[in-house]
Amino acid sequence: MAHTSKLIGSVQRALDILDLFNNQVEELGTTEISRSLSLHKSTVAGLVYTLEANGYLTQNLKTRKYHLGFKLAELVSVMLNHMQIRQVAYPFLNQLHQEYNETINLGVLDGASVVYIERLQSTRPLGMRSEVGRRTLAHSTALGKAMLACLSATELTAFIRSYGLPKLTEHTITDPLCLLEELERTRQLGYAVDNEENELGGRCTAGPIFDQTGRVVAAISISLPSPRLPPGDFPIYGNRIREVARTISRSLGYQYSSF
Repeated sequence: MAHTSKLIGSVQRALDILDLFNNQVEELGTTEISRSLSLHKSTVAGLVYTLEANGYLTQNLKTRKYHLGFKLAELVSVMLNHMQIRQVAYPFLNQLHQEYNETINLGVLDGASVVYIERLQSTRPLGMRSEVGRRTLAHSTALGKAMLACLSATELTAFIRSYGLPKLTEHTITDPLCLLEELERTRQLGYAVDNEENELGGRCTAGPIFDQTGRVVAAISISLPSPRLPPGDFPIYGNRIREVARTISRSLGYQYSSF
């Protein structure tokens, strides 16, 4: 049980408002919320306004009351999608892990970052390390580039404009034109590479995973210390990762044409 001393009052009150809605209570007005939670109406008004502004509540313009917003549905969808991806992908991740005994990763794109949602660690000396929940910059990783390569030109322009291309190592691609050229090569090959761009001493290859709608939802990668993955061997690992990524995508319902 959480320690009540660590709870943030305003956050807890906002969550209490969301908890008032259930199968029997579809809509509530500020007066009803105020009465139910024994809060002053001005306090409730501020909390409701904040929840509405962020999509967690939506006002019915006819009744002037509020109901749950679609933001909650979006978050549930993301959670379920990630759970499905992990469940579907895990046997294939495990197969790769047994095949190579190198670190195998599954990640999703979140803003400027890749978030690791599954990983199987190498037991070999100098194995590359990553943890579930860890974030790394997308443009410097094979996982991130595999997913960025599937975005439209407009989306890529917005990505670069919003987040920039920070330098992590001397090999990180920081020039927008060079990154776009790299992503075009990724599209042609069907897999991405990280040539010590995120971490000196480590190289990776990654392939994108698509859902049944054709939307890129994740990527899978293999990470090795640089001595075990010279650049000349990128195609060996890249083609294998691309094959597995496509198998996972098919398991999610995606039908390949020519990617």
